[in-house]
Amino acid sequence: MRSSATSVVGVLVVLTTVVDVFYTVLFPGSGRGPLRRPLSRLVHGAFGLTRGLPRRWRRRILAYAGPTHVAATLLAWFAMLLIGWAAIYRPALGDGIVAAQGSTVRSWGTAFYFSGYTLTTLGLGDVVAASPAYRALTVIEAAMGFMTFTLVISYFLTVYSTLTGRNAFALSLHQRSGGTGRGVDIVRALWQEGPAGAAIQLAEMATEMRRLVQTHTSYPVLRSFHDECEYDALPRILQTCWETAALLRTTVLVPAERPELAGSSPREIAASAGELCTRVVRAPIERGPLPSQRERWLADHARAREELLAAGVPVRDDAGEEYVDARAGWEPSVAMLAHHLLYEWDTPAPS
Repeated sequence: MRSSATSVVGVLVVLTTVVDVFYTVLFPGSGRGPLRRPLSRLVHGAFGLTRGLPRRWRRRILAYAGPTHVAATLLAWFAMLLIGWAAIYRPALGDGIVAAQGSTVRSWGTAFYFSGYTLTTLGLGDVVAASPAYRALTVIEAAMGFMTFTLVISYFLTVYSTLTGRNAFALSLHQRSGGTGRGVDIVRALWQEGPAGAAIQLAEMATEMRRLVQTHTSYPVLRSFHDECEYDALPRILQTCWETAALLRTTVLVPAERPELAGSSPREIAASAGELCTRVVRAPIERGPLPSQRERWLADHARAREELLAAGVPVRDDAGEEYVDARAGWEPSVAMLAHHLLYEWDTPAPS
């Protein structure tokens, strides 16, 4: 009875791992997986303990969060397959599975050894399957190990390729804004580019923002990656894009010869940023500005307006309130996203 129970537990462990690999690698947009969320919460909670550490130390430690999440996922899958198959084989030692020479040691160590070299397709041969049923099981385990490792490699190559694309987009925003990351500097650069160049850049920003929504939904592990460069932070990317879209939609007085500045791209950028925050934080964030924030945002808008005027960009005279209303829709979301992803942020997250 005990032997049967051990085999049943082993089958359940193997199936649980297979289901998690399926949802994580082949159906990543589902957000499901018996190990996926608990493992993510565990890694997130461990690195969340860095809150309160000095800023420089904290940023260095958080740079390891993404790689640790990847390594923990790989180790969890390998360990569970190893343990599950060992539990399946354990009752058969000395009967269906025997030593090639001498007596068979009926221990968990032998079961793990046989499971490990079968899973990794080493095929050492000093312990072998002696019955047709267990020979079939060893073939199934070897095939499962080969396919799992292949899928895992392709999956994480995609993750790191996507991360490189995200960082390239962050770098382009950083450079386009002259290293400030401010939306007003991007608006000024768009004006100076002329209609054709501005249309291309806005379309690229909208495309990259849509890509961010899809990739961070499909590959939640991307949220764990922190870079020591501040402009690479996902909340910083969203803040820059959101501020750019807000200024274009509320403050710039778009002339007839510059229709690209009032086209669909700014709306798409803002909509994608909002969708990404909602999907990551898993809750819409609605909060109006506090009186102190309202005065600060109006002052920020006044400075941005003067900078745009100095660069020759036509602006509206009565856009302050519209800008504040727009900012009230995105700044709390960015602050909450930053808090959720363990970034330090100047603006407190909404309660």
